[in-house]
Amino acid sequence: MEVTITMLISAILIGITYTAFSIISRSYHSFDNKHKDMAVVLRLDELLQKDFNRAEIVLKDTDGIAMMDSSRIIKYRFTSDYVLRIGLVIDTFKVKTDSVSTAFENTMVNEMKADEEGNRLDELDMNATLQNEKIPYHYHKIYSSANLINRNPNALN
Repeated sequence: MEVTITMLISAILIGITYTAFSIISRSYHSFDNKHKDMAVVLRLDELLQKDFNRAEIVLKDTDGIAMMDSSRIIKYRFTSDYVLRIGLVIDTFKVKTDSVSTAFENTMVNEMKADEEGNRLDELDMNATLQNEKIPYHYHKIYSSANLINRNPNALN
């Protein structure tokens, strides 16, 4: 009888321990997946901000934006399931984005124009979806006075 009671108590303790381990393990994996997804979104945000600040000009491209400086061109392609950054190295960010909008001086730039000046951008707005939550991002390019004077050579007259 004593052995039976001891085995019953042992079985109950093993069951409680296994259940607690399963709950903690699922919680850890959920946290780890959310952390990895957030790291991807933060890296994309960091690179977009850095590229916006370094670029001499930001242009609307056929399916995204292009950021140019004196030595390189970096392009971003936005799809609903991922963002592609094309530079010296191609990076793919598995970030769901929607409602990507571009503007210059508060005027929406939705499609390509024939001239470079018509494609100039100074704002990018997008929503990234992380764990079914939409996170709005806004990027603003502040052009230098020298850059804006180069836009219009007659500005000095």
